[in-house]
Amino acid sequence: MRVLFVSRSKTGSPHAFVKEQAEVLKKNFEIDIDHFLISEGGLKGYFRAARRIASYLKSNPVDLIHVHYGLSALPVVLGKIFRMHNKKMVITYHGSDINKSNERVVSLFASRFSSYNILVSSRMERFFEKDYQVIPCGVDIDIDTNYRDLVRKEKGWGQNDFVILFSNSFERLEKDPDFAKKVVEEFKNRTSKNVHFLELKGYNRAQLTQLMQAADVMLMCSFMEGSPQIIKESILNSLPVLSNDVGEVKLICEKVDNCFIVDKTVEAYCKVLEKMVNQPSRIVNRQPLLSQYDNKVIAKKIFTIYQSV
Repeated sequence: MRVLFVSRSKTGSPHAFVKEQAEVLKKNFEIDIDHFLISEGGLKGYFRAARRIASYLKSNPVDLIHVHYGLSALPVVLGKIFRMHNKKMVITYHGSDINKSNERVVSLFASRFSSYNILVSSRMERFFEKDYQVIPCGVDIDIDTNYRDLVRKEKGWGQNDFVILFSNSFERLEKDPDFAKKVVEEFKNRTSKNVHFLELKGYNRAQLTQLMQAADVMLMCSFMEGSPQIIKESILNSLPVLSNDVGEVKLICEKVDNCFIVDKTVEAYCKVLEKMVNQPSRIVNRQPLLSQYDNKVIAKKIFTIYQSV
C-alpha cells in the first residue's frame, strides 16, 4: 500500500508527530509513505498546492492520501473538485482546525470529501455524524530515561533551582502565555528557589526529551487544545504536569500520579507549585500512558482504517 501524507510545514520537514506516525506505520505494516508539504497558506497558496499535488500524483501513484490538519485538506479537495485526481482521502483533525470557528467551516467542508475522519479528541465528535473515529496521536515510548542528572549538571541547575517548562512558544497566544507569566511571577514571590521559566521553542526531539527529564514541571494553561502531545511527552519523561482542564488533558492524565488539573486561577497554580517545591517528585506510574498512547497501538488502528477505505 502506498500512502501520501499531506501536511503543513514551513521548515521543509514534517512536524515531529506526523513524521513519527509515518515511521511507525512503515516499520510495522507493509506501507510506503511519502510526505507532501504545504508551505504557503491562503487561497492562492492552496490552489498552488492543489496543482502541485496533482502533478505529484501523476508521476507517483498512491493508493490513499492521509491529510493531517483540516485546512491542509483543502488543496486535496480542490484537486478533487477540479478533477485533477480522484484519490481517496483520510483526514486527521488535530484540535484548532475544529475548535476555532473560522477554521472549523473549512475543515467540515473538507470532511465531506473524505472517506474517513480521524479525531484526536472526543470533544470534536459533536461535529461529525458518521465515518469517523477518535484516535489520538501516539508517542514513541522507546526512549532513554536517564538524562535528568546529566542535563541538570550541564545546565548548572542545582538543588535550589526549580525549572518550569511552558507547553509551547510564548508566541502562541492560544496557549495563554500571559497567564503563565503571571503565575510564575507570583510564584517567584513565594519561594526562595531560583525559578527558571522556559518556553519550548527551537528544540529538536532529542533535546526536548532531555530537557523534560531535567525540568521540574510542565505548565499548560491553554484556551483550547485537542489531545496535546506535550502532555503525553511530559508523562513519558516522568515530568509532573500542571494544567487547566482543557482538551483531553484530564483523560491523558487519568490514573497517572503527579498530574495536577486545576482551576485556571493564579492562586490555584501557585498552590500546586508551592507543593512541588516542598515535596519534590517525579511521575512514577507511566503505565496508563504507555498502554494507551504507544505509537504502535495507534498505528494499528490507523492501518485498519486504511484497509477499510
